[in-house]
Amino acid sequence: MIKIGSSKRIMSRLHRKLGRNLRDFNPPLTLFALLGSLFYSFYCLVLLFLRVQNRMGDLGLILGLIAVFLCLGLFFRKNWPKYSQKYLALYWYLTLSYCLPFFFTFLFLLNPSSGLRLMAFGSLIFWLVLLADLNSAFILLFLGILAAIGVFCLENGSTLINSQLLPVFALDMLFLLFIAFLVQRKNRLETAKKMKTAEAVGSGIAHELRTPLSAIIMGIEGAKKYFPVFIDTYQLAKQQNLKGLENISSKRLEVLSTLFDDIEREAKFSNVFIDMLLCNVKQDVYKQNAIELLSINDCIHQALQRYPFSEEQEKLIHWEDGPDFSFLGSAKLMEHVLLNLLKNALYQIDKAAKGQIQIRQTAQGNFNILCFKDTATGMSQNIKDILFQQHMGDTANRVGLGLAFCARVMKALGGRIECQSLEGEFSEFLLYFPRIKV
Repeated sequence: MIKIGSSKRIMSRLHRKLGRNLRDFNPPLTLFALLGSLFYSFYCLVLLFLRVQNRMGDLGLILGLIAVFLCLGLFFRKNWPKYSQKYLALYWYLTLSYCLPFFFTFLFLLNPSSGLRLMAFGSLIFWLVLLADLNSAFILLFLGILAAIGVFCLENGSTLINSQLLPVFALDMLFLLFIAFLVQRKNRLETAKKMKTAEAVGSGIAHELRTPLSAIIMGIEGAKKYFPVFIDTYQLAKQQNLKGLENISSKRLEVLSTLFDDIEREAKFSNVFIDMLLCNVKQDVYKQNAIELLSINDCIHQALQRYPFSEEQEKLIHWEDGPDFSFLGSAKLMEHVLLNLLKNALYQIDKAAKGQIQIRQTAQGNFNILCFKDTATGMSQNIKDILFQQHMGDTANRVGLGLAFCARVMKALGGRIECQSLEGEFSEFLLYFPRIKV
């Protein structure tokens, strides 16, 4: 039973991994299915036209027909039964592995001296890199070639492969490694360029917004000193039944009495949000801040004091000074980590119209742990899998720069951040801090 349970967990994890890869890479499934159906149909027609009447010709025709049916199944995937839609990622990678590395490797093995088949075999690497992420491309290439060699040996009654083929396979693998290096380097450069652009744009926006926000806050602070006098004057005039006095409903009067507090809170939150945004997009932000011995209780106090809660939001926070612990880090960065967690939790609570935030400290092994839990919406496994990855502009799942920033900070101080969640129930972030050796 234990082995069955472990197998199910492994398969479930593999299924989620494939689905995430397919979603992130987003290959042109329909175009591949259409072109594949046409190509392999043409291949089968050529075999029939040439009347290749031998064992290998018949086998090639069967393999071509299988490729046609796989591509047609992919083309009509939207017509699949609902229960089978979840297997789309597995079907896609099976189809890709069969139609490219397996099929072309088998053709090459049938006639290694054919220059055309050698070119087709070599070109499958480009197609794999275009249609799948690099890790999947390596795995699909290896499995496809291995399966083709196995089928070829079974059909020939031999386990021997021409020694001249081994250098070709080795060269292709090296070529794929070279392409992988170039693609990864290109991706890193593009990511760095995006982050530099975001940092430059963010700094420009911050500069333009801080001045009017500061003016608003200063104006409100001055107005708040005298506005209660106007409210009291209105109430006194209403009691005296002065003529020409416009009647203001009690609800509107209540809103007016707290209006400046609300505006000031929103303006201060905007400043906090600007600081968080700038901190999140700076890749080398940890190097720019001094490392010192900090108290986790002091960091929590500072974050809770700075966050511009409304009265209702402040009641949702449940934290008592628990067992304090010290750690080496940056006070500014840890404050922004906690601010990010607060912002995300309050957003989820507002979205679910329920929930509270619980903060506590504990310890385990060589780590002190800060537990940050909200009892709002929880999250699905798909979101958990990409939670700490950097996704610019991903607003659909509310996964973006903030949690990636938290993960970078925790890693830089020698710890880590993990998430435990039950969809519809809760999300709990566990921040692991290395214990200070005295």
